[in-house]
Amino acid sequence: MKNFFKGLLSLTVCLIIFPAVPWLIGTASVGEESLPASSELNIPKSPSDSSPFSDEGVLYLDAVTGKITEIPVLDYVAGAVACQLSPECPEELLKAQSVIMYTYILKRRLDLSSQSDSSLSGCDVSSDVNKYPRIVFDGEGVDLEIYKKIAAEVEGEFISYAGEPITVAFCRSAGKSTESALTVLGIDVPYLKETPSEEPDNYPVTVTYTSEEVFARLTTTEDEYILLGEPSGWIEITQAKENGYVSEVALDSSYKLSGEEFALILNLPSARFTYRYSPGTDRFTFTSSGCGSLVGLSQRGAAVMAARGESYRDILKHFFSGVEIEGGNEDIG
Repeated sequence: MKNFFKGLLSLTVCLIIFPAVPWLIGTASVGEESLPASSELNIPKSPSDSSPFSDEGVLYLDAVTGKITEIPVLDYVAGAVACQLSPECPEELLKAQSVIMYTYILKRRLDLSSQSDSSLSGCDVSSDVNKYPRIVFDGEGVDLEIYKKIAAEVEGEFISYAGEPITVAFCRSAGKSTESALTVLGIDVPYLKETPSEEPDNYPVTVTYTSEEVFARLTTTEDEYILLGEPSGWIEITQAKENGYVSEVALDSSYKLSGEEFALILNLPSARFTYRYSPGTDRFTFTSSGCGSLVGLSQRGAAVMAARGESYRDILKHFFSGVEIEGGNEDIG
């Protein structure tokens, strides 16, 4: 696995830090009407003998038992991609997702080399899926061989911007376009810009709740939002883009929260949504477009590109602005 870390010392740590948005990571093929696999992601490549990293695998901490497991890098990448995409997805999409996961581990290790995390007991990642990508292991009901084969074909390749490994993001679907990190997170990340995504539809999802269900979800959060008066006055979208992406929601004219926070509380597929309240049935109906964070690579958009013959490098360069694909057997511009 020496190719995994080759040339690592020549890289500069990219310390772009932004708030983590909780994204559901699950096994689903592109096009399924399930919640999206989306996540903040970045990954690795290879050091010399003088590198602070040895030729080890990914150190994985079981957050429940405290057990530490060393996972071969290709197995880690394969196990992560298997949680995100079906093996029947286009091969170039699987390659793109594998490079994203390689970039994730590389960036993760570089960050840990400059600032350790005591909660990880010296590991790279843990089983806490609120903080780290979910993975599956051999023997857990998923055949990882196709994923391992794909990971081996792009072994060591990572996404860089200005010579540094990037912080990566992806979503299941972005509708007609992704959103920028500035829109979603309030931080202008140069390679996470709003980007067109050619998708067969906007992945519309309709969710309906009674006023009691909305009340229960909003008042039992950590912030315990208190809703008074008639349900028709509980929710107001105060900031939104023309494409429907909601930046701010006001609750009962007293509380303000981001569209991402609101979507998470109500389990909406994304923060690009509209809603209506029907007094006659006492129901809120939310209609969402896209699935996931809407930032970075859209898996559905990438699948369309792959189906028409574009390579994983073309896909990655489309969704991440101004980046290069480095590493592997030779650097690739």
